[in-house]
Amino acid sequence: MRTYEAMCVFRSDQETFNAGVVAVREELEKLGAQIEKEEDMGLRTLAYPIKNQIQAHYFYYVCTMDPEKAKQIERPLRLRSELLRFLMVRRDD
Repeated sequence: MRTYEAMCVFRSDQETFNAGVVAVREELEKLGAQIEKEEDMGLRTLAYPIKNQIQAHYFYYVCTMDPEKAKQIERPLRLRSELLRFLMVRRDD
């Protein structure tokens, strides 16, 4: 089991943001991740428009999961319409 950090950028409206946070959490848990930390980084103005959005909600996750399962998270997250961008990296602990 390794520790990973994930940063997710969601659409700016509150309902979409809330649904997206729950959906990402469910996808992580479905793959056996143990979520250690969740942090709402707030609404921020983007440096350039992404999918016609000029503002977005940033949300940060720290989770522990099997490396093979970590590779499988990308596809379901790419299909989420409320998620503009995401990045998941292994934490050096």
